[in-house]
Amino acid sequence: MKRKWKMLLTTAVLTLAMTALTSCRDNDPKEDAAKASPEATAEAAEDTGDSSDSGSTAYPLTITDSLGNEVAIEERPERVISLAPATTEILFALGAGDRVKGRTDYCSYPEEAAAVESIGTYTSPNTELIISMEPDVIFASDYIDDNIRRQVEAAGAKVVVFSANSIEEVQDVISQCGQILDLEANAEELAASMDADLQKIEALTAGQDSLSVFVDIGSFYSAGPGSLLGDMLERLHVTNIAADTEEAYPQLSVETIIEKDPDIYISLYSTPEELKATAGLSDLDCIKNDRIIFYEALSNEADMIQRPGPRVVQGLQLLAGQIYEEAQE
Repeated sequence: MKRKWKMLLTTAVLTLAMTALTSCRDNDPKEDAAKASPEATAEAAEDTGDSSDSGSTAYPLTITDSLGNEVAIEERPERVISLAPATTEILFALGAGDRVKGRTDYCSYPEEAAAVESIGTYTSPNTELIISMEPDVIFASDYIDDNIRRQVEAAGAKVVVFSANSIEEVQDVISQCGQILDLEANAEELAASMDADLQKIEALTAGQDSLSVFVDIGSFYSAGPGSLLGDMLERLHVTNIAADTEEAYPQLSVETIIEKDPDIYISLYSTPEELKATAGLSDLDCIKNDRIIFYEALSNEADMIQRPGPRVVQGLQLLAGQIYEEAQE
């Protein structure tokens, strides 16, 4: 069964890659990007770096961001700053990398983002530097400090806050970014490619045996309903032992984890060795039998399954393969 699962998943991935390579022979680079997998889509957009073509957005434009704020965009933004790694990935994937003038220290993907000047962290950005860059629009997460927001808005910048807690909401953010930047066609194509990949992944996992999992994002905080990882686990047809907490990020006690007895332990913080040395956890079958999936903090793999950006489908694919492989050991 393990070999069969790996072959099915590999076949799906290769099919996506071959489709992308075939289309690249005759089509426009931006059209190629839309037909590829999420990673190939981002890479193709980065390679062109051309977002000068006029789209279909009519300005002035008023959009409602994730906090319910109405933001008026008077004209096509040419200078933008991203205060969130996921948004930086979206901007480059849409082909707007040439317009990104500032990003955070944590904007590690794509590689081209490293050439963009950093404005600090997303929680404590350099406000003076941001203002000196004269951005038209600042894309922020809900971590942005209200005082910082007021300062940059007073200087003339528009601030749009995005917060996505499901793959569907990630696609909505992509759509809004495309509308703001006059790249609606690119956004539609990217969202469509994500949908196609999602259907393949969900079809492969739908017939698998029911499994229970615990996601430990640090100190036994987990991903419950209303979180991105919670949505991903639901799509993979597994039982999330934190799903009945009614909290997006609940902290479970060791006693509760032992009582729930998950089949798979997914750790985004503690190493397998540390888990085995934790009193109580060492008695769990999943710990004793090494059914532990570990992603090192800030690693590429951890980013893919936590950042609400275009690579989230790759993160879902990664989780699917590892969860079902561990179960068949």
